[in-house]
Amino acid sequence: MAVIQKLRNSGMVVIVVVAALVLFVIGDLLNSRYGSNNNSGEEGVIAEIGGKKFKEKEDLEPLVDKIYRQKLASDPKMAKKMQTDEKFRLKTVKEIYKSAWEDLIKNNVLMSEIEKSGITLSDADINEMLVGKYPSETMRQIPDFQTDGNFDAKKVEMIFKQGKANSELKANLLSLVESVTNYEKIERYATYISYANVKTKAEKEFEYIVSNQGVSGSLINFVHNTVPEKDIKATDEDLQDYLNRNKEKYKFSQEARNIKYVVWDVVPTSGDTMEAYSQAMRTADGMRKQTEPDTFGSVGFYNITELPEDAPEPLKSMVWPAPINAVVGPMYSEGNFYIWQKVAEAKDTVPTVRVSHILIPSSGSLPDGTVMVDSIMAEAKANEVYAQIMGGVDIAILAPKLSTDQGSAEKGGDLGWAAASNYVPEFAAFCKTATEGQVGIVKTQFGFHIIKMMEEPQSKKIKYTQSIIELAPSPGTVSVIDEKSRAFRNKVTADEGSFDKAMEKMAIVPRVMKDVKTENLAIPGIDATADVKTIMYWLFDDKREKGEVSDVFSFANRHVVVMLENAKHIGYAKLDDVRTEIEPMVREELKGKKIAEKLMSFVDKAKTPAELARMAGASLIPIESLKLSQNFIPQIAAEMRILGAMFGVELKKFSTPVIGKSNTCMIWIDKRDDIKVPKSAGEAPDAFEMYNRPNYVMNTLQEVLTKKAHVQDYRYKYEWF
Repeated sequence: MAVIQKLRNSGMVVIVVVAALVLFVIGDLLNSRYGSNNNSGEEGVIAEIGGKKFKEKEDLEPLVDKIYRQKLASDPKMAKKMQTDEKFRLKTVKEIYKSAWEDLIKNNVLMSEIEKSGITLSDADINEMLVGKYPSETMRQIPDFQTDGNFDAKKVEMIFKQGKANSELKANLLSLVESVTNYEKIERYATYISYANVKTKAEKEFEYIVSNQGVSGSLINFVHNTVPEKDIKATDEDLQDYLNRNKEKYKFSQEARNIKYVVWDVVPTSGDTMEAYSQAMRTADGMRKQTEPDTFGSVGFYNITELPEDAPEPLKSMVWPAPINAVVGPMYSEGNFYIWQKVAEAKDTVPTVRVSHILIPSSGSLPDGTVMVDSIMAEAKANEVYAQIMGGVDIAILAPKLSTDQGSAEKGGDLGWAAASNYVPEFAAFCKTATEGQVGIVKTQFGFHIIKMMEEPQSKKIKYTQSIIELAPSPGTVSVIDEKSRAFRNKVTADEGSFDKAMEKMAIVPRVMKDVKTENLAIPGIDATADVKTIMYWLFDDKREKGEVSDVFSFANRHVVVMLENAKHIGYAKLDDVRTEIEPMVREELKGKKIAEKLMSFVDKAKTPAELARMAGASLIPIESLKLSQNFIPQIAAEMRILGAMFGVELKKFSTPVIGKSNTCMIWIDKRDDIKVPKSAGEAPDAFEMYNRPNYVMNTLQEVLTKKAHVQDYRYKYEWF
C-alpha cells in the first residue's frame, strides 16, 4: 500500500451508504446494454466458466456492490465526486466492474481449485491473522487498526465488537475477513504447488549431462529451398494429416473470428474547422459584451482538487487565477473549442496544497541501498537531504533515490493537490502554514518527511460557466463519406470473392484482423470503444456465417464494412480455421520427404558420410563437440529436432532422415562424450529456483487454470465494459 494512502485519514470502518446513492452512481448502467441477444442463449449471461453460465444480476452485481462499498469506505469523498463529475463517475464504474470481473474469474477458477485441494483455515488460523501475535500484512497496514503507527490488536477487537450493533460496519468487516482469509489460502496453495514443483536429484544429474555432453560427427544435409516450389503440391489430405498430428497445438479455448474490413474516416474539413472556430469566437465575444454574466448552467463551487479530472489544462492555469467575470477562450482541446467564464469566487475553509516529499523511515532500506538502523540515523539522513534541497538540489531528483513512498517517488515526490486536512496531523500542520517554496522536516508515524511546498496554497473555490463548441464534420462532409461507403456495400453481393472484387474496383486497401476475441476493446483503425463493441455484437451473433458481410456501420467518426472471413469455435480446429497458417509448414515437410527419399536411395551404396554427400549432392557439415545446450547447429542454426536426434542415434551408423523446419539430413555420429556426473551436480541449487517461488507459480497457475476453464467473455454486450 502506498504511503500516500496511509497519510490520508480514511475513516474506513464507519460508512453508511444509502440505496439511492448506490442507484445513482452505478445503477443506471446495470441495465444499459446493446440488446437482449446473447451468444450464451440466455438473457443476462455475462460469462461461461468451465461450462457454467454466470449472470450479471445474480453473480456479478454482488461483487460490484462489495467493491463499491470498499472504495467508499477507503475514500468517503468519492461519492460526492461521482455525483458532480460524470466522467469520473463513468471511469470509476468501469474500474469497479473490471475488479468485479477479475474476482468472478478468480473465485470460480483459482479459489475453486484451492477448495478442491483441501486447503482450509481453522478458527485459530483466522484469529491469528486478525488479532494474533503475527497478524496478516493486510491487517497491519490498515491505519484504523493502528495506535501510534503500530498494529493494535485490542483496537481491532473493539472495532469488531462495534460491528455487532452496526450492520454496515459488520458487512465491511466480513468483507475484510473474506479478503484476508482468501489471500492466506492463495499463499498456502502457491507454497504447496511450489514445493511440489522441485527438481529431483535424478533430474539435476540429467541436466548436467545435457549441458556438458558433446557429440562429434557429420551431417549430410539439404536445405529445403533446393526443392523447387513447383514440385510441391500440398493437398487437403496432406494438410489434414499435419493437423491431426498437431491437433493439440491448434485447439481453441475461446471463440475467435477472422475479419477483413474497410474503414472510411469521417474527418472535419478545413471549412468545418473554420466554421466551428467562428462559432466559438462569436460565443466568446457575446459573453464578453454582457454587463452581467449569465450564470445559468454554472458549475461549482470547486476547489482546485475538485475540478473534473478530465478538465482541460487552461481551466486550472488560466480560469482559476482569472478575475471574476473574465472570459477565457476559445481554447481547443481534443475535438472541442472551450469558452469559460469565471462567475464567482468563495473562500475555502480548508486550504488546498500541492507538496512534494521524501520519506526516510525510522528503520529499513532506502531505494539507493542505504539502511536506516534507527530513528537517530534516519533523522540525520533527513537533515542531510534537507540541506541538499536548501542548497538548490531539485527534490524531484532526490525523491526516486531516497524516498520509500514509492507512489510519490515515481513522480519526483509530488503528492499533487490535496486538502491539507487529508494528511496526518503533523504533516497537515506544516501544510497549513507553509508558503510556496518553503521546505521543512516533519516526523510522523511513518518516519521523517522532508516536505516542500511546490505552489502557493489555495484557500478559494470558484464557480464558472463552460461553453463547448464541438469540432464535428458538417452534414456535407458526412454525406460524401456516406456515399462512398454505401457505393462500396452495394457492389458486394452474395457471390464468393465479391468483397475483394469491390475493393479492387474502388481501389480500396482492406484491413485484416485475425483471432478477434470478445474481450478486444480495440480494432486497428477503430479506436472508439463503443464502435468496437457494436461490431463485436454483430460479429459474435450465433447466426453469423462465414463470408457474411455487414451493412455499413455509420459511426460518428468513421464508416465501416466488415466481412467475416472465418469463425473459430471452441475445441479442435477445423482445416479451414488454420489452412493458411499450416500450409507453409506442410510444404516444408513435403520438401523434407522428397529430400529424405533422395538420401535413402543412396545410403546403401555409401560407406562414409563424405561418400553419401557426394553421391546425393548434399552438403557435408562437420560436427565437433556440439552440445545440446548450445541450441543451434553450425551452418543450419536453430534446428532443434535435428540437434536432439544427434544425441539418440547409434554411433558410426547412418540415421534415418531427420526432417527439420528448413533442413533435412542424415546424421553420422563418430563420438559421444562419456560424462561422469559429480556428486555436487545432484545437490546444486536450481538456476531457475526464483521462478518456482509462490508468487511466480501463482501467476502461471492462474493463467493455466483460466485457459483450461474455457472462459467465454460476454462483457462486450454491456455499457460499463
